[in-house]
Amino acid sequence: RGGQAERPSIFGENYDAEDWKGRVKFIEGERAVFDVTIPKPLGLRPRDFPNRPGVGVAKIDEGGNADALNRRVVIDGEPGMFVLEGDEVVAVNGTSVEGKGLEDVGPLVKDSPGDSVTLTLVRYYMQGPVRVVFIPSGQMATMKRKVEIASAAKVGVQEVSYSCKEGWCKACWHTDPMFGIVYRACDASSPKRPPPKNPRTIPEKWNSVVPLWLIGRRDAMQLKKEAEAREKAEA
Repeated sequence: RGGQAERPSIFGENYDAEDWKGRVKFIEGERAVFDVTIPKPLGLRPRDFPNRPGVGVAKIDEGGNADALNRRVVIDGEPGMFVLEGDEVVAVNGTSVEGKGLEDVGPLVKDSPGDSVTLTLVRYYMQGPVRVVFIPSGQMATMKRKVEIASAAKVGVQEVSYSCKEGWCKACWHTDPMFGIVYRACDASSPKRPPPKNPRTIPEKWNSVVPLWLIGRRDAMQLKKEAEAREKAEA
């Protein structure tokens, strides 16, 4: 994933996989490297990797400065890259810390001069979680690959409504504006009528440099109407 299909024009230019991939440097091992500058306190929790050397981002505190950066980049469209749980810290303000532990990385962050810190991060973009963004609410969730989208509702991230027992009412359907794929974000099922074949889970093959946006069916239809009206006015 990440450029195999043409983006539907009705959703505009915000959902461009090539633009997101241009914000990082791809290196060997299906990794992407990039810098983020975050005001102090960072609002993220680093942790030593349990099975290899190095320090990664274990959690991003809601409402903290890292979360605010993510929202500016993902929701407001600012340039740059967002932080994702699992990212590896390989440099602090240009000082390499690749393969080092928290006892070395922590003081560099804490004692760094100025009001912000620049972290160089590495992401294994075909592994690990995916940043999912629900539109228009702007709610974001870090979700594992192959996990049902409905699980976002179960943890209070996004309400998923539906009014049938087979998934055919389409109330729970969400469109990925980047590739035009429609996901069924409910767990409705019935032995009387098989459910639609729309995918229900986070894709396994997804480049996590790119957020996965999901737009509810009603809002997607409204965007389509507005785009059709613009095209008619311009004709």
